[in-house]
Amino acid sequence: MDSEPSPSKSVNAAKPVLVADPAALDELVRAIEREPTVALDTESNSFHVYRERICLLQISTRMRDYVVDPLAVDVRPLGQVLVQGRELVLHGADYDVRCMKREWGWTLPRLFDTMTAARRLGIPTLGLSGLVQARFGVRLSKEYQRSNWGHRPLDDQQLRYAALDTHYLLELYDQLSAELSAAGQLDAARKEFDRIAAVKPRPKVFDQEGWRRLKGCRELDARGQALLRALWLAREARASELDRPPFKVLGEDAMMLIARRGPRTTEELGQIAGVTQNVLRRAGDAILGALAQAAEPDKR
Repeated sequence: MDSEPSPSKSVNAAKPVLVADPAALDELVRAIEREPTVALDTESNSFHVYRERICLLQISTRMRDYVVDPLAVDVRPLGQVLVQGRELVLHGADYDVRCMKREWGWTLPRLFDTMTAARRLGIPTLGLSGLVQARFGVRLSKEYQRSNWGHRPLDDQQLRYAALDTHYLLELYDQLSAELSAAGQLDAARKEFDRIAAVKPRPKVFDQEGWRRLKGCRELDARGQALLRALWLAREARASELDRPPFKVLGEDAMMLIARRGPRTTEELGQIAGVTQNVLRRAGDAILGALAQAAEPDKR
């Protein structure tokens, strides 16, 4: 059962410590060495690039909040101290665990997932924002939810926003672990945490036939489907070249319109809704080339 919102000693969060050089990282490692329990989160840039990577690590101890910039400093010493038996508290840890294993080979042998704990306790609000508001009376902003965390420099507001993802986790851990214990659920929850810690990274696999799942595909004739398939393959190739998400190279609605109309020139292509000047500049030649090849009689 949810507890009543309680005043939190950490409502007025201090500015987080930015860790972006070896000296600052050494200080953070020493701080973590004194802590049996540490809160952890990551921010990746999957919304902005083709090949995502972790762009920030957020860490909170009982004393301070830290934001680590792995694009600026080698985080391997940090990984060594994080996996040395201390309990690491994350919220919705599955994605973070996969990303850290993929990039650095880190494993988290003692993990506590506050989302999993809340679900096991039957708490209806599982999101971090909802839990923090219910427990501490604090509303977390979502203003920077889709920030490009790979862009530098980051401003103070972005750093504060990122740090709030771990700022309340240790207090939430204290409450949820006590409630799990009181309900006789702690051992069962820890088995779930262990399963999450054991997940493996998912390799990026492109489905060449994924175009068949696009809305409206079945309404196209054979020629239109051939054009759509060509667009699907060309968009993926161009996205990889540009290191941008495929949907930012060419939207799916625009792909359907292109497949229906089969434009042959830049002017015709530019008249289609969703084909902006940026699309023409970045991918226009690739789109027209794919359409021309697919339209050849021996390709259909």
